[in-house]
Amino acid sequence: MTQDPTRPRRLSLEELELLDIKVTREGGSVRYLEGARYGLQTSIYRSETVAGGGPPPHAHPYTEFFVIEDGAARFQVGDEVIEAGRGDVVIVPADVTHSFVNPGSEPLRQTAIHEAAAHAQEMR
Repeated sequence: MTQDPTRPRRLSLEELELLDIKVTREGGSVRYLEGARYGLQTSIYRSETVAGGGPPPHAHPYTEFFVIEDGAARFQVGDEVIEAGRGDVVIVPADVTHSFVNPGSEPLRQTAIHEAAAHAQEMR
């Protein structure tokens, strides 16, 4: 059921869908808010990635923004390596293969903002 997009709403982290994906199986967690369910054109992922963890290379047909909240990340975006830390924002253009790893010893906490009402991904 789609929620009324004109109504403000608060969602707790626990209300977001917990996904069973590589990052979660490595000991982290990934929670997903599908924008379409709320009448939105944007979706988010809130993740915690353990040391050495991260997703395999993939691409989306839309832009993705990563907001690093705590910890560190090493992104591979196309041919570029981007080191990012707390407070940084990493922008991944549409259709560009990317992945990241947590190179530190502390958990990486970040929010990924997808410019899409629902998830679409191609593994590479």
